[in-house]
Amino acid sequence: MHVEGAPVVGPGPGAGRQSTTSPEEFVPKQLTYELSGDVGTGGILDYIDIDGHPHKVDITTLPWSHTETTTLTVVSGSISAQVHGGEVHCRMLVNGVVKDEQSAARQDADVTCRVKSA
Repeated sequence: MHVEGAPVVGPGPGAGRQSTTSPEEFVPKQLTYELSGDVGTGGILDYIDIDGHPHKVDITTLPWSHTETTTLTVVSGSISAQVHGGEVHCRMLVNGVVKDEQSAARQDADVTCRVKSA
């Protein structure tokens, strides 16, 4: 009911309009751990997965890799390894982009790679 002299109140500015922009398409993140080099008589690697859980792997051959996929907006992880050979190389990638890469060349070589926040 309209009272004489009272302002007519209608929908506010932009009411009834729909946004012409669509939400960004969500792309899950892939975190890839890679280790290569000369394992010699063997070695060991430790990695922290995207959920923060530690894992230990006895390695007898290289290369080694592991990929995890998550819907988290930020991922982190790490890998460290020691081999009884003379060379070891680690890389960590997020969606195919190298985020950390380290190498060591010496007897009983060891190396660590980390992704803190990607």
